[in-house]
Formats: sequence, structure tokens, C-alpha cells
Amino acid sequence: MGRAVVGRGVLVLCLCALGYGVGEASSTGARMSAAAPQNPASAFHVDTCDASLWNHVYHGIFPTAKDRLKVFDPCIAVTGTIEVARPEADGDRHILLRVDPQFSKLLNAKNMTAEKGFLVIEPVCELKVTQPDTIKEGVCKSFHQNLYAAKLHGKHVSVIGAYIEDQEHGWRELHPVTSITPN
Repeated sequence: MGRAVVGRGVLVLCLCALGYGVGEASSTGARMSAAAPQNPASAFHVDTCDASLWNHVYHGIFPTAKDRLKVFDPCIAVTGTIEVARPEADGDRHILLRVDPQFSKLLNAKNMTAEKGFLVIEPVCELKVTQPDTIKEGVCKSFHQNLYAAKLHGKHVSVIGAYIEDQEHGWRELHPVTSITPN
């Protein structure tokens, strides 16, 4: 009997190694036990983010900002080259970062299509707010972040921020951003 249990354990391990998903049935019809999905950002985790920046992220139609921006990791560090920076009506700056190769797994299909293969990095409250719900929430009132300057365009930088998925658009971002440092 101990032999059968070991055999089944090896079968489950082998099936998982071959890519069979959690909760899928094996060829005998048995359900495999659940396992936590691997976070692609875990290798890049750092503990230097400013959690108070979440007070300056609007939530819009969602109950909280963290419902609008699904957090995969509260703080990671990435490197890459700033290619585009544009203003957003919510006062944030929408920056497109061409990530270095080791960070490419942080991109999803929406990053590849809608954001042309870039990771979005979004410092909050850098600009004048014109979006009505953000004005009403007052998240940028008496607060101004100043991380981006035009001289960073085309520069290789290190960025630290929360790794999230924007639930309205579907792409991955660092938002809010704690720091952008030229390398």
C-alpha cells in the first residue's frame, strides 16, 4: 500500500512538471491537489516601496484603488529604457519602459498589443488633474510626486514600484512608483 501512495505522488509530481494544471484530472480521473501559481515578479521583490503612495491612487468605479489595480507584488525593482512619457487626466504620468530581457516575463498579452511590448510605469499626481472622479476623490490634493523629467527620455533607469495589473485595461504596470533612478 505504501508503494501505491509513493507511485501516485511521483505521478502527480511528473504531471505537474509536464505542465498539467492545478485541478486537472489525471488519466485515472483523480483530481490533483491545488498549488499556488508562481508569481513572475517574486524574483524581483524588494522592500523599499512607499506604501503611503496608495493614498494618492484613485479608485474610480472600483471599491478601492487595489481593486482597480490588482497587486501581484507590493514592491519590485526593474530596469529598462524609458521610451515614451505622456500625461494622463488623473494627474499620473503614463511612461512606457522597454524592460531589460530578464524582466520580459512581467509583460502580458495586453502589454504586447495595446502597449507595444512595453511595461507601463505610472508615477502618481505628477501633473494637473482634470479627470472628474479623481478630482472628487481628492487623492492628489496637497500632494505632488516629481519622479519624471524630460531628460530621462531614452535613458536606462531603475524603477521601484508595486507590480499590478490594471483591471480596466488589462496590462501590467508598476503603479504607484516609488522611484525612477538613472543608471
